[in-house]
Amino acid sequence: MKKKRIESRGIVFSIVIMLTLMIVACGGAPAKKRSQTGHMDTPSFHVQRGDEALMKSQYEPARSAYKKALSLDGNYSPALSGLAAATAYEASRPGVSEQTKKQVLQEAVSQIEQALDNATSSASRARAHSFAIQVYLSLQLPREEWYEKVKDHFEEAQELTPNNPAPVFYMAKAEAAGHNYNQAALFYQKVLAQGGKFEARANKELKRIQRIQRALPSSGFGKRIANVEKITRADVAGLFIVELKLDRLYRDQQKKKGSGYQVPKSQRKLKMDPLQKYPEAVDISGHPLESAIKEVMSLGIKGLSADPAHKFYPDQEFKRAEFSQLLQDLLIKITRDPSLATRFIGEPSPFPDVSPDVWYYNAVRTVINRGLMQVNNAVTGNFSPLAPVSGADALLAIRNLKEILNAYVR
Repeated sequence: MKKKRIESRGIVFSIVIMLTLMIVACGGAPAKKRSQTGHMDTPSFHVQRGDEALMKSQYEPARSAYKKALSLDGNYSPALSGLAAATAYEASRPGVSEQTKKQVLQEAVSQIEQALDNATSSASRARAHSFAIQVYLSLQLPREEWYEKVKDHFEEAQELTPNNPAPVFYMAKAEAAGHNYNQAALFYQKVLAQGGKFEARANKELKRIQRIQRALPSSGFGKRIANVEKITRADVAGLFIVELKLDRLYRDQQKKKGSGYQVPKSQRKLKMDPLQKYPEAVDISGHPLESAIKEVMSLGIKGLSADPAHKFYPDQEFKRAEFSQLLQDLLIKITRDPSLATRFIGEPSPFPDVSPDVWYYNAVRTVINRGLMQVNNAVTGNFSPLAPVSGADALLAIRNLKEILNAYVR
């Protein structure tokens, strides 16, 4: 069955989009006030819509909603704080320059200050502090000061509204970003105790933190990537090279395979001159992880190879379907058990979202059966093959793989 490349849903900003973002950031609130149209056209209604979009990571619709609120009332505190956070999240995406991020931060901080100045209640002031946490957390600027600024706003929000789970949730994310996983877990547990709209998200994040704590990455690279929610193909290449020592494992297996027939010495220097030398991957030149990518490709691992067009797509998000194939191929090559590749072919699928005739079906069954991966939703049983792989998921799989392969590693 021919494998089809899973297209990435992530979008790398173009220069035009970055310029647009700068314009939006530097001129957040509309200059002219408009008249209300209809009973529902109110600042509070548009802020509610903006908050709903923001919770779904829909940053452009969120910004649009907040700007509609500000077009009715340019001093409306909840809209000012919302616009600051939405713009900061948008600027934190890959492809946005450091200079642009600094400009966005400057405007966002100004909007937060306006929100605090125009707040009419303790709740709206606490909201502004809570959204300030999101601004500094998403941009992580200034480099040496953002965490302290997050703590300052968190303490202000807690003092104003002690039972509000929002600042606690975002403080937990800040602790996780600083690799303070024990403290992050405590904050997430506090959110769960308080309940409310952050409960489901806190529960998901707490489980992710617990996976990180169980994974115990051995390398500095692994510790940095542990908190990344969506890792790229280049990240996976680097992570498996340093954490699993793939080069050593594969060399050991090649030695075992080569212990039989040996090519005569007289023929060992004979080489065929290729008519044309074409690079194995044409899109990795100059990439920071180029050497790791080349090393992984040289091993011929399914799931981490270039496509027929000689493209590796280093910055594309790594999907769970691809990850299952990678793990299965590692098991096959290290254990030298090729039957793993077809063991579940012909059996009905236990997963609602994985058909038995897709190219990654057997791999999904294999990794679930071996405990290298888990279903993505325990309630529905969905595997979510197109969902991205997190750093925690990758590290935990590596740890489990190490245990399974312990008998084969010398």
